Amino acid sequence: MEAVKEAPKKTEQGKETVKITVCMSLSGVAEGAQDVYNEFEKQLAELKGNAELAEKGGCKMGQVGCRGYCSRDVLVDVYVPGQDRVTYEKVKPEMVTKILNDHVIGGKVFAKAAAKKDYYETLEKQSRVALEFGGRIDPENIDEYIEVGGYEALKKVLKSMKPKEVIEEVKKSGLRGKGGGGFYTGVKWEKAANQKSDEKFIVVNGDEGNPASYMDRSIMEGNPHQVIEGLLIAAYAIQATEGIIYTRSDYSIAVRRLNMALEQCRERGFLGDKIMGSDFSINIRVHEGMEAFIGGESTALLSSIEGNRPFPKAQPPHSTEKGLWGNPTSLNNAETYATVASIIKKGADWYRGMGPENAHGCKTWAIAGNIKYNGLMELDMNTTLGEIVDDYCGGIMKKKKLKVIHVGGVTGGFLPPEKADTKTDYESLIEAGAIMGQASMAAYDHSACIIDLTRFSIGFNEGETCGKCTPCRIGLTLIKNMLDDIAEGRGKMEYLDKLQAMCEEINITSLCGLGETAVKSVLTGLKYFRKEYERHIQDQICDAAMCTGLYRYYVKEEDCVACGACIKPCPTGAITGGTRKVAAHIDMDLCINCNACYQACNFLAIL
Repeated sequence: MEAVKEAPKKTEQGKETVKITVCMSLSGVAEGAQDVYNEFEKQLAELKGNAELAEKGGCKMGQVGCRGYCSRDVLVDVYVPGQDRVTYEKVKPEMVTKILNDHVIGGKVFAKAAAKKDYYETLEKQSRVALEFGGRIDPENIDEYIEVGGYEALKKVLKSMKPKEVIEEVKKSGLRGKGGGGFYTGVKWEKAANQKSDEKFIVVNGDEGNPASYMDRSIMEGNPHQVIEGLLIAAYAIQATEGIIYTRSDYSIAVRRLNMALEQCRERGFLGDKIMGSDFSINIRVHEGMEAFIGGESTALLSSIEGNRPFPKAQPPHSTEKGLWGNPTSLNNAETYATVASIIKKGADWYRGMGPENAHGCKTWAIAGNIKYNGLMELDMNTTLGEIVDDYCGGIMKKKKLKVIHVGGVTGGFLPPEKADTKTDYESLIEAGAIMGQASMAAYDHSACIIDLTRFSIGFNEGETCGKCTPCRIGLTLIKNMLDDIAEGRGKMEYLDKLQAMCEEINITSLCGLGETAVKSVLTGLKYFRKEYERHIQDQICDAAMCTGLYRYYVKEEDCVACGACIKPCPTGAITGGTRKVAAHIDMDLCINCNACYQACNFLAIL
């Protein structure tokens, strides 16, 4: 088990208290964390006079943020003085009594809900920097962040380093932006610092429109002070005059905790005029943007802050030269800023010790699919896709075989098992045909259909396009229509060459990076899974049975009792017979694959 990282608090009598924490991240709350928390408080109040509990120094309740194991929420940690932390998974209110009686009072772990050995092993194997304190401290309590070394890096920077020295240290570390593009952070800061202007802005991109990504949200929820400290260090480095944290308005927990953290910083003198007694002054505010995928594109994001529609702009000039309201602006995502303080405290060489030569450090991935364990994991960039699936996620479930690894979310690509040795750095993924994107990854077995997965990605991108440039606005719709035809049995072999040509054209001519990568799913699908496309078109078969348009229904006459139940729900009159002892018959020329007859048959006669 993982050793206790923080000691339980002491009571007035000097005895160390038992500490219980509940994960109150968005996923935790969605799974009922508030009810679990309330039940603990209720039962602890009832146990206030319990002699055994009093002998242990009492029990203190607390909340923590996301640690990445969202699929196991609600997560509860129990810290008993002198013992290793014990984590309980998928806790329900009705389990609280057993945890308190068996573990807190009785001293015996409630084994049924306790995390297994591999939970602690997976945590220990990760290279946790941005997620270092996730699940360990209260995100709404600045003192708990300070107790684990929070704001020490800011103090070091303001007291003993010049802005150029900060930039050089970040450049030396090799830190690259963790929002997808992978531009060298120190170089970006240097460009902004070299601009002559009365106003300079520093911005956090906390907008994640990719439906499979939630790293920034979880980091801002789980430890907002870590993001703010990194932002303040960056602001000092470029001598920014104002800081802005841009995030989605539907990230309600993150927004509330960020605003709470900013207010705490002002009260402590970490924000505002002459921070920590230095000559540096800056204010930071939270800007809530729309829930639009395009809002995460850097130029569209800046346009949104200015009060305009989030349309991308052609570059150059880059934002470091001409950003918000025409002033120099440096922008990184929340995870990048959450990494900065550790680099300043531990040194550039420490960070360079992780990852390959072209991508030092680590990256947080949102992992899903037909795997045993999923959630957020922060991993050294030397880690391969195959190692993530097998070593960190427990492999494909039910002993099935890996079919495809989807890397980069809706703007990413599909890689076959043969590419499982691909490292998770920026260039290696691009060379394989995918991208890091917002660093989401899903591993699927043969129950997944490439065409079905591609339709989702293209459909999402088509629906979220800003419409400013023709390649996205029209091209994605044409591609989606062809994919629909293939999935519904109307596809033609010439579509494959047309799809290839159109995607290559969009990749080259789109105005912004989102449009450029919107077609990756099609390009990699055609490159690595072309036979699956051909089978859909030529054989009219979806082996994964995901494309309902290729379903072929027939009636097993010996099982049909001619009850007529299948006739009424058929919207096209495709079923004849089915009454008066005559078995039903389905005319596939009229059938629209609505599945209504299959659902209506109680005798499993329709296949």
